[in-house]
Amino acid sequence: MNINIQNKIIGPGNPVFFVAEAGLNHNGSIDIAKKMIDAAKESGVDAIKFQTFRTEEFLSQSSEYFDFFKNTELSFKNFEELNEYAKRKEILFFSAPFDLPSVEFLIKIQVPCFKIASSDLTNIPLIKKIANSQKPLIISTGLSNLEEIENTIKYCKKENNDNIILLHSVSNYPTNPMECNLKAMDTLRKKFQYPVGYSDNGDSVLVDLVAASMNANMIEKHFTLDKSMQGPDHSFSIEPRNLKKLIGDIKLIEKIQGNGDKKPQNSEKDMIKMIRKSLTARIDIKKGEKISLDNVAIKRPQNGIEPKYLEQILGKLVKRDISTDTPIHFDDLLD
Repeated sequence: MNINIQNKIIGPGNPVFFVAEAGLNHNGSIDIAKKMIDAAKESGVDAIKFQTFRTEEFLSQSSEYFDFFKNTELSFKNFEELNEYAKRKEILFFSAPFDLPSVEFLIKIQVPCFKIASSDLTNIPLIKKIANSQKPLIISTGLSNLEEIENTIKYCKKENNDNIILLHSVSNYPTNPMECNLKAMDTLRKKFQYPVGYSDNGDSVLVDLVAASMNANMIEKHFTLDKSMQGPDHSFSIEPRNLKKLIGDIKLIEKIQGNGDKKPQNSEKDMIKMIRKSLTARIDIKKGEKISLDNVAIKRPQNGIEPKYLEQILGKLVKRDISTDTPIHFDDLLD
């Protein structure tokens, strides 16, 4: 199954769809958020993704993280402005809503798709609201098991929304590469038959390169303008210069992977005659003599009869003289 997001096709046989996860790395500043959109576009990503929330709607005021989220909260008006800015910059913009009012707002500004965060995989009221939008759903599966994922998909289908992309993820920040378990992508793909990718919460680019080589259909990676900025995610996020290189390396991996057709490459065609062998006169063979194992050798280049026909020509008479080391051709032989 392939999923279409704003004329970008995501799924088997298509390029990796790369998402720059802006998250909260704008630090609550719309100016920084716009600079992130600019940098993401320049880096060559397919989309940039934010997080939309009203802190009071998803977090108790007694939480130790309440003030942090409140200080990094962008207003709906800010997001409306960012959405229009991204359109002008011709980069796909979407977000992960953390509460019902944020879902309603993102529907209103017509985002092309929705991200469901790992933390909300079992938040069925939120999922039903998002799925009802009929927009493509990118579902991150950190923290979850197959039963929970299956249950979430069931509720999406009840809303007649089967436009699903599953992202394997490990919800630890930063994720230890030794815990990435990227073969889980194969498990998800086989079990659910949807496009599958990887949402990376770690610092290592090697993990993303391995994910691409394992046919991830989508890769999402935390992105920052500067790793030294204040905030919990900046230190393990990728900076623009390295993001651009990563995108280039993933495109190179896709070229290296090829299309899977097993046939000689263009560069091999001249090599066939050069390094394959043909049946060759071991000694001078006179007109009227029979071909035998005593007078035939198998040598490079392939300018004559291929060795696989040796048994078919044994005992045949030659109709002209053939000099030593000369390739033997079918028209040298009498029927």
